[in-house]
Order: sequence, then C-alpha cells, then structure tokens
Amino acid sequence: MIISFDIWDTIIKRKCHPEEVKLHTAKYILLKYESKLKEKYRNIYEILKERDNIEANICNENKKSGKDDECNIEEVFKRLQKEIFKEELEDISEELLKEEIEQEKRVTYINPEILPIFEKYKDAEKYCISDFYMGAKSLEEILNNLELPIKIKKIYSSADYLLNKRSGNLYKKAQEEIGINSKEHIHVGDNEYSDIEVAKNLGIETIKMQKENYNFAPQENRKFEFDLNKVKKNSQVKEDKLFNAGVELAPILYFYVYSIVEYAIKNNIKKIYYQTREGETFIKIHELIKKNNPFGVELPECEIIEVSRMATFSASLNEFSIAELLRLWSQYRKQSMKALFKTLGIDINNYRLYLEKYGIKEDENIEEPWFNIKVQKLCNDKEFKAKIQVELDRKINELLEYFEKQKQIRDDENEMFIVDIGWRGTIQDNLSYIFKNKKITGYYLTLYDFYNLQPENSYKISYIDDKTIRDNEVSDMITLLEWIYNPGTGSVVEYKNGEAIRKAKEEEKRVVMQYIKPLQNGMFAGAELINEYMKYHPYEAKETKQYVYNLLKDIKTKPNEELIEAYYSMVFNDTFGTDEYVEKEKKMSAIQRLNVFKCRKMLRNETWKEAFMVYHNIKYMSILTKTKAAIRKILKGR
Repeated sequence: MIISFDIWDTIIKRKCHPEEVKLHTAKYILLKYESKLKEKYRNIYEILKERDNIEANICNENKKSGKDDECNIEEVFKRLQKEIFKEELEDISEELLKEEIEQEKRVTYINPEILPIFEKYKDAEKYCISDFYMGAKSLEEILNNLELPIKIKKIYSSADYLLNKRSGNLYKKAQEEIGINSKEHIHVGDNEYSDIEVAKNLGIETIKMQKENYNFAPQENRKFEFDLNKVKKNSQVKEDKLFNAGVELAPILYFYVYSIVEYAIKNNIKKIYYQTREGETFIKIHELIKKNNPFGVELPECEIIEVSRMATFSASLNEFSIAELLRLWSQYRKQSMKALFKTLGIDINNYRLYLEKYGIKEDENIEEPWFNIKVQKLCNDKEFKAKIQVELDRKINELLEYFEKQKQIRDDENEMFIVDIGWRGTIQDNLSYIFKNKKITGYYLTLYDFYNLQPENSYKISYIDDKTIRDNEVSDMITLLEWIYNPGTGSVVEYKNGEAIRKAKEEEKRVVMQYIKPLQNGMFAGAELINEYMKYHPYEAKETKQYVYNLLKDIKTKPNEELIEAYYSMVFNDTFGTDEYVEKEKKMSAIQRLNVFKCRKMLRNETWKEAFMVYHNIKYMSILTKTKAAIRKILKGR
C-alpha cells in the first residue's frame, strides 16, 4: 500500500494566489531588465499575460503531439524572453526559475490539516503526484525548505512527463513505475475533479482536502487587501490614540520609501543618501524593507547625510554678491540683514561697521534687497567682500571635510542619489553647486515649481506627481507632512572638524517625544504590516499612488483629532531665511470662538481650514461657509 499526495493546497499552502507568484517573477524581470524590454512589456501585468499565453500555447502543442496539455517552466521562460525583450539576450531561464522557486519558498507553509494524515499513514510509502509546470527537482527544493516531517520517496510532476492527473495518465505512469495497482493506492488532494473524481474512476481510494481560495485579478491598480486595524491598540490612553493615528498614516511613509527603493533598483543605484531631518525617519522604512525584502532582488544600501539648507547654502556661494544671493532672495523677497547673516551662519557682529557705513539697519526688513541701493553698495565693497569671502571659504572647506571624512564623498564623477521630503530641493541645488563634477539625483515626496534656474548636474523626481493632489491636498497640509517625520534631533547649522553640528530647541524635542514619537511608532507598526503584505502580493510603485492620494484627501477633509493635536503642538527651527521658530497658536477661548468675525478672519489666514475648525471647536464655521457659498450660487443664477 502506498499513499500519494497532491502538493499545492494539500501538503503545502501559499499565502497568496498562485498567479501572484508568477507576477513576482514578472516584477523581477521588470526590476532587472526594464531598459531591455519592449515598451509594451514595461508593465508586470503585460509580462504575466504573455507568460500565460505562452503556457497555453505550449500546452496545446503538446496535446496535439499526443501528450497531455501540460508545459515545462524552462520552456515557457525561454519563449517568454524571446517575446518580451527588444533584442535577444543570453538565456536567463535558469535565473528566472531560481527566483520563482525562491518566491515559492517565501510564500509557502505546511498545511496543518495534512499532519494528522501523515501520522495516520506513517508506515506507508509516500509519493507526490502533481499537475504543475515545475519539475520534480524544483518541487523537491520547495518542499525541503519546509522540512516536512515525512520522507517523500519520489515526486511525479506533469512538467517532467507531460502527462497529468486530469487525464488519469500521470496516475497510471506513477503506478507503472512504482509497481502497484489502484487497489494498493491512496491519493490525497484538493481538486474535486483531478484529485478525487479521476482517481476514484481509476479505482484509487481518495482523501479530499480543503482548497484555498484567494481573490486575485491580474490587472493594474488592483485593490490592496491589508488591514491596518490589526496593529492598532484598543487603549484610550493618549499615547495609544496617537499610535493609532500613526498607523493610519503608515501607507504614505511606506509607499514613498517603497517607490524610492524601486527606482534605485531599476536605475542600478548602489546607495541612497537620506537627508536629515525627515530622512532619519524615512531610512527606518528602507532598513525594514532591506531586512524583510519584498522585491526579491539585491537592494541598495542606505545612509544618512547630515545637511540642511542653512549648513549648505553659504558653502555653495562663490561669493557674496547680488547674483549669488538671488538664489535666496527669489524665495525670501523681504529680508533683514540679521536674517541674512543667520541664514549664512555668519556672526553679524563682525560686519556691523559695514552695515553702519551704508546706513543699513540690521533688523530692518528690506523689500527686494537686490534693488536696494544700500545693499548694492555693500555687495560692491571690496574690503567687506574680501573679509566675508574668508568665512565663505571656511564654510565650503568644513563641509567638504565632513563629506570626505564621514561619508567618503568627494567632488568626483561618481553619481549621488539623495532623498528628502521636498518641496523644491534647495539642499540638492546647494550640493550641486558644491559638487560640480557629480550628477546628483534627488527623490522627493512632492515638488513645486522651482524658484531658481536648476544646476546642469541636478535631476529631481517626485513621488506625488499629480498636480491637483499637490495643490489641493499637500499644500494645505505641508507643515504636517514635515512635522510627522521630525526625529527631534535638530537641524544641522554648520560643520566643524569633520563633524555636523546640530541645534534643536528643547521645546521642540519635548513636543516630538510627547506627540510625534507615538505617531511614528504607529507608522512603523503599520509599515511592517504593509511590508509583510507586499512580500506576497507584488505591485509596481506607481500602483501605490492612488491609494496615497485617496488617503491624503481623507486626512485633509476628515482630520483625526489626535493628528490635529500633534499638528498644533508644532515647534521647529526655521532659521533659514527667516531666523524664526515655527509654533502653532494656542486654542481660542470660549468667548473668542463665539466671535464670528474674528474666527472668519483667522480662518482666512489658515491653510488647513478643516484642521483649524476641529482644533478650535468652531465647526459651525463650516456650516456658515457652505451656506454663504450656496446663497452666492443661488443669487448668481438669478
């Protein structure tokens, strides 16, 4: 007496639909060979569709030649690469088979329902009979990875014999080789027809297993099925409520970094430099992805570079001149000399004599400084320029020492890939002027129109590239999207002796610990759940965008109270350009909330109006605003 087992959904189960394993292989091809693919096949679903067509064609050919309608995966891969690549490549069928086996190992687990059957028939010889496009050698490797508690004497795969269970021929072949008849044969499987009905018709005793059903439609922008509620906390403690709010934000953080990593893989980028401050949060997701890799290919390394607009701007200036300072003044069209020197990181005390010489008050906000006669005279003062040039030269030398000593980055032709949150890539501009021989690519959450002419060696990409979402959702919540990724480690203000010097207001650090860290812990927990999901369900990064866009709309229009509290706790350094700390206003008193005119005036000056109304408990303003808009519409229609 022998017992044979089907493999899939009998001995082992998958954590995904079988076609998603094929989709993983399609994504592997796209990640490694995108530039070599025909335009049509630069899409994982088109690659999958073509593979399925090839499998069907080979099955039909084998049936016509007298075999059963089966195929072998190596032959499928050989034909697939001939179809999808622009020109013939060296055969990669073994490489693709190896990767698909590895993915099967990742997604499979032993079916717990098979263990009692193993135990019941522990003394019988055990075989596998499987209709599958991988041969016995590959299937054995997958099963051995799971360390089955039984010994399989031999695997009969339809791929090796081009015979299958559906016709009954694979059963007959196995019985012939083993030397048994149907009365000496028990078969276990999940397929009602090929494992049960056909086997019974041959006189084989059968045991039916439960078939696994997964929802899967092989089409672009298919729905995400992860459930973030699984990692939320039930407690009503403030910290836990902030944690749960962070869980809801997790897809923005995770999918942004996922897209960065995918871009780096496709473009053969070996290292990603995440910029302080927000980059210190982003890099944790990169490290999560690297530790629990959903891509199936080698991932780029990651590292933090300590930079800021303030620490890099003065080092990027060739000289103190109108032309050079216009890169700053194009953004800050009104500025005092005090704010300018703070932005440059230069002590104004050493230059007061020059300011007095030209009658410039250091605290005076000067409108369009480049047109101001006094400022023009200052910029043309040779003695002043020579003195301040010494400081600018020191700034560049200190920055270069930091990059050389800490990061082994120098001004050579090695490309550099940097990541920041956005919004115009000013730090990247500064670095491009400093490292003139490098091509520097920057990846951002989103980008707005640039104030200045872009350096020739600079290239910028944004994840959120829908201008409507950028202008209607992101713009209103732009400070929130910076604040929630704040690590509380302060901003880099300068470099000394090869080290980055940081500055953080104690209030900023306190508020980050109180509000932002619990939010971030929730984001990290949510990101772990999403990453585990992505290991088994392949998506291209572009497919994640609509999910994020919808989430941003929900956050803007229906803001969570805990998130709003964190938003209005905001305190962070904005020395660059303004010499100020950003702080949100305190809640209005009950009397102030009843003052409709005051509330309306304040609301006009607020970018994120929905959050403002919730925070100050003036939701009635929303009703008034909508009513007013409706009346205007009616009157206009008359």
